[in-house]
Amino acid sequence: MRKTAGMAITFAATLLMAGSALAQDTITVGMAGGVNQVPSLVAADQGFFKEEGLNVDIKPVPRGNIAIEAIIAGSMQFAEVSEVALLSAVDKGIPLLAVAAASRGFTGKMVGANDLGEVKDIADLKGKRIGIQVGTGVHGVFLMLLKKKGLSQDDFNIANVRVNDMPTAMSSPGTFDAVFGWDPMMQRTVQAGYGKEVISADQFQKMAGITYPLVLVADKAWVEKNRETVQHFVNAYAKAQKWIRENPEKALDLYAGYIEKAGAPLDKEIVRNMMFEVDKFPGVEFIDSDWSELADTRDFLKENGQISTSPDIKAITDTSFGDKAEASLK
Repeated sequence: MRKTAGMAITFAATLLMAGSALAQDTITVGMAGGVNQVPSLVAADQGFFKEEGLNVDIKPVPRGNIAIEAIIAGSMQFAEVSEVALLSAVDKGIPLLAVAAASRGFTGKMVGANDLGEVKDIADLKGKRIGIQVGTGVHGVFLMLLKKKGLSQDDFNIANVRVNDMPTAMSSPGTFDAVFGWDPMMQRTVQAGYGKEVISADQFQKMAGITYPLVLVADKAWVEKNRETVQHFVNAYAKAQKWIRENPEKALDLYAGYIEKAGAPLDKEIVRNMMFEVDKFPGVEFIDSDWSELADTRDFLKENGQISTSPDIKAITDTSFGDKAEASLK
């Protein structure tokens, strides 16, 4: 009897330790720059990570590739990346798995020099000097749009420049006719008087015919060993996106406050446009258009020599986490 009781106590203690491990172990997520970081901020601010028994450390990263490197090194468990970053990583043999849609909506927009003439279409910029951060999802969409329009990079004078450096680049007249990046850097460029918006994110999204999912990825082996933790994490993202849809003004205030604390405040209406110009927070589950969009991006990257393989889209995604998370909210 004493041995049985002792075993029961040991088993109960083990369960308690396992439960506390879920609550105490820190999960790190690489948060993408720009407005797509809002769900992770909301999940932390509104306590959704805590509700799911998670202690989450949010790490802002300038590029998805850096977050992917951290996942490889084991210092980060999740990252919000573009489909281009996901496919490029998988092509290199990195065993990533997309477990949810972190957000949606194309964020790329083009800011032209103040003396640039009227721009109604991307073709109006033929021969112009354009700054783009090569290798990003925004760059990938730009290339796909050129193909759709019967154009190529050779029709433009393209230079590789980091989005963070674009305001400085545009402050020097004659450096670029236009830069193609994402907010808040694009709006900061405009606010500083260094340029004007010539093609909006909404216009680009409609021209390219995309919804542009930013996917939540993790190491495939880690996911298989920690499926419960992954589910809790995706649940928190689903709650955050739902909260944003139901509380747009509060979400706006939260993000505007975050930007201000970061030392680069923006006019509230500019932040509103960043957050709600296109539908960015419809939910974490994968939708029908994602499969064709991911496949089109893969095929384009393969055709242009940016990847050497054709990854099976269904093999690098797991829809179960997003489906279950959204179903729990209904």
